[in-house]
Amino acid sequence: MAPRWLAWHAALVAVLVAFIWLGSWQVDSFAESDRRQAAADARGAAPLTSVLVPGQRLPADVVGRTVTATGRYDEDQQLLVPARPLDGRDGFLVVTPLRTDTGVLLVNRGWVATPDDAATAPTSGEVTVTGVVHPSESARDSEVDALAALPADQIPYLATVQVLDALPLSPDELYDGYVVLTSQRPTAAVAPQPVEPRALDDGVGKWRNLGYGLQWWLFAAAAVFFWAAVIRRSLRDQREPHERRDEAARAAEPAR
Repeated sequence: MAPRWLAWHAALVAVLVAFIWLGSWQVDSFAESDRRQAAADARGAAPLTSVLVPGQRLPADVVGRTVTATGRYDEDQQLLVPARPLDGRDGFLVVTPLRTDTGVLLVNRGWVATPDDAATAPTSGEVTVTGVVHPSESARDSEVDALAALPADQIPYLATVQVLDALPLSPDELYDGYVVLTSQRPTAAVAPQPVEPRALDDGVGKWRNLGYGLQWWLFAAAAVFFWAAVIRRSLRDQREPHERRDEAARAAEPAR
């Protein structure tokens, strides 16, 4: 075998190892979100102050955790997030700041059909809430026209930066992200319709990872197929001169 072919074989092996590893890494990332969610569920509810600090960025390993916090709802600084569908209808998420002894926690209390729904009024007095920690949303989560003017008590999507722009809160007192309410003590006489906590990455990134993993493995298969075609072509090119000489020799033989 010619030395140049040895080099090309070595290159092929390196490409296959890289592509297979990249595919495995992406597929592992696909499964990681399920493992993180299972781990978060297994740890149970934790006091808010044991996992989060106001004014600091939301740690990745806290996303999906269930936390409990005690404080008072600040009805005067309540916000609505419009154009959120539920059961085939557009409505509003009700986001109420919970003032605790350590900071302000944003609580997504649920969904209402209209801004003047009686359920938007939060429970007065001290409450203890339990909810699932979520990172801030991004503009792609919004169904609101980016150029549309919203009322002062509405924000296009639920994000720390949006809340700081809308409310007179200090970044140092506000917990990053928000929680989706799952229960409250005492229970509210009238409450927004509960919304389901989102998956850790809302599923989009997770399935993208799986697609990328399969794509890398297809690239590896394509590399093998291409290499096999090159080898077949090279062998055919090497055989053709010999076959032509053999044909010429047979043609030159005297007839018997």
